[in-house]
Amino acid sequence: MTERENQAKSKGPLEKGQCKIGIKIFLDKGSIKVSGSINLGYIGTFKDSQIELDDKLKDIREWDIVTENLDGDCSDDELIGFLNRYFNDLIEKIEKNIDNINGTFLLYVLTDMDNSEIDFMAIDELFIEDKLFYGNEEDIAEVYNPVRDGLNTLSAYLEAPNDGSVPKGHIESVLRSFYPMFDFDCFLTNIIPEYINLNDGEISFQCSDNFDNAILCGAYGVIDEELSIQDWHNF
Repeated sequence: MTERENQAKSKGPLEKGQCKIGIKIFLDKGSIKVSGSINLGYIGTFKDSQIELDDKLKDIREWDIVTENLDGDCSDDELIGFLNRYFNDLIEKIEKNIDNINGTFLLYVLTDMDNSEIDFMAIDELFIEDKLFYGNEEDIAEVYNPVRDGLNTLSAYLEAPNDGSVPKGHIESVLRSFYPMFDFDCFLTNIIPEYINLNDGEISFQCSDNFDNAILCGAYGVIDEELSIQDWHNF
């Protein structure tokens, strides 16, 4: 099994104690480094070199979250200490609301699949033939058309907060009921987490899949302080 495939299998809950550790941001010969892990639920677990912080210290000092919380003449150690507290608090908030994030992520994925009428029936691992509602398994439109109106009613949840202020616990079960012939569990265990970038008040992520990027092709999103997923791109 390749390293990428191993990453795709890391979908379970955080290991014991891992959530308390989160990440460590530190200076190494003047450069900012990040170690540790961030679990984004179905999107994947990102570790060490997969977690990036591209800006240099002088640029980070201009971030809104920094200027609103620290004095302009704060030391580098004070700045690094603040960044550790801020992002580990955000990671803990994500962990507490992971079901909402999972449901929203799946809603983005199925919305893309519907819009493009992606023929997942052509992927043996993802197609559950005996759960097909209709007789013609060669026509993917027969899967998407009957539930399109129902899927569209969920669109208001796409960019809504995932911090618990908007109930979203039903989204995954509704999507599974719409598409019983799509093997959600197989799909989820074959997501490849690629990278995370830490930025001013947000975390961006990118992921793909082990099905030749048929469902996720460098899928990208930004999680903000309300944990909503913004700026989604796929394909």
